[in-house]
Amino acid sequence: MTAAAPPSDLTTFQPPLNGIYVERRACESWTEISPPPTSERAGSMGVLTSLIPPRYAEDMPPKLAEIERLALAWFKNFLQINNYQLDENGNVVPGPGKPDGPLIGSEAVSPDEAARPMREQWQLLNDLLTTLRYHFEAFYDLDPLDFTVFVGRLGGTTSQVAHQDGWSPTSVYDRIEAAFSEWVMHVDGLITEEQWTGKAAAKFRDDFLKPFYKAARQQQSYAQILAVIPQTYHEAATTAQRYLLTIADTCIARLSGESGAPGQAYDIEVLSWTSMITGALSLFPPLSPVAGPISLGTAIVGYARGKQVEAPDEAPIEGTVAPQVLRTAIELIIDVESGLAELDRMLAESLNHDLNSRTGFGSPGLRLERPELANGPATMGTPTIDKYDVPMNLNVVVSLVNLYKAGYINLPGAAGEYAAAEATLALCTPLQSSGTYFLRSAQRFDEARNQLAGILRNTAESLTACGATLVACAKEYELTDEEQAEYLLRVDDLVQPTADPPATPARGPV
Repeated sequence: MTAAAPPSDLTTFQPPLNGIYVERRACESWTEISPPPTSERAGSMGVLTSLIPPRYAEDMPPKLAEIERLALAWFKNFLQINNYQLDENGNVVPGPGKPDGPLIGSEAVSPDEAARPMREQWQLLNDLLTTLRYHFEAFYDLDPLDFTVFVGRLGGTTSQVAHQDGWSPTSVYDRIEAAFSEWVMHVDGLITEEQWTGKAAAKFRDDFLKPFYKAARQQQSYAQILAVIPQTYHEAATTAQRYLLTIADTCIARLSGESGAPGQAYDIEVLSWTSMITGALSLFPPLSPVAGPISLGTAIVGYARGKQVEAPDEAPIEGTVAPQVLRTAIELIIDVESGLAELDRMLAESLNHDLNSRTGFGSPGLRLERPELANGPATMGTPTIDKYDVPMNLNVVVSLVNLYKAGYINLPGAAGEYAAAEATLALCTPLQSSGTYFLRSAQRFDEARNQLAGILRNTAESLTACGATLVACAKEYELTDEEQAEYLLRVDDLVQPTADPPATPARGPV
């Protein structure tokens, strides 16, 4: 009696060595084959969506345990068919009905030599299970919620950037908005309400307020476009992990004998990395047209809008014999890893383009350098409250106090928001999981983040310098003794703001 031949579709798979896939049929020599083209399975991939993504690190371990149990059950059955079994130590040994010696007319082989093909299959099955477990468990640290935190710090999605009653700024985007709407707008009101008119007011409006408004809008766009990156990471991590859980479920189904006869495929819809970028972009509101080309010409947005969405494709997990099921599952997981690498490459190239582009993060309109008028009150001229640069009217004390308040309260308050925005931006450092799957784009993201931090710092310094100039202008205006006494009384009660949290109140210096 001779051992039954292994099934014709029994194949074993080793992880890629130096980029080469290695396949072997039972009892045959190793052969090298080329990696399967990505286009055969990857194509354009329809995103698997769910309102509540499963917790991958919690759901995968029991699935892995079930895959290993079913694979072991299959192998024990395979050994039994071939008159072999596993002993209590996990070694392949002849079954109780297998003869000890060779049959008449057959080549004489020892029992140890006869069992060698079965031992090799046992070792290779264990290698497959180890490889499968390694690839599945590598995604445990990729937590989509980590990236959601980054998105919130930068500015949030559509629901988060809309201001509600009782709104309090916390993100970079909202801090910039608060700097303008809560602080600088009051300074602009001095001019629009004609409390402050003349050449000095016009110079301050044209040389500082208008450039600040445009710079702030571009800075908000910068923060929003940066937020697209971690949102894309979130979309990719969520979808990839859900897809991996689907692969695991399909493995269990195939090993359990579902989906037809051996060799029949159990198809899984594959992923679309481009659609993940499109999905991430759809969560953000349209960027302000005031921001100019940075909101429209950035490479990330342009890539996603210009990319055609291909038809969905499907990938098979074939066969019911454990080695073939495990082998095709591993190939699908490697495709996921390759897709993440491609997404990383595309994002890195887009960010690199934006970092060096004058229509991207290199836009000169982003920076609000210290203007000439911040060098001292002389550059501002003499403050006047009436038109045609005539001296201030009877409301001179009120006007000067408002001017002093603009320089001592409002502009430092705006600078404080920018300092808080920079501090929030410092918390958006790349995570370890980013380096695992998004190394190149995470490095470019960090460069862009540092560049924005410098822009915010320069803007805060300009706000502070201009504030000091307005204070100096108010202090140097000539008043009568009675006006000076009233002026000192009013400004002495002003408390300069600080960034969150507020500091102990202090009287304003005059």
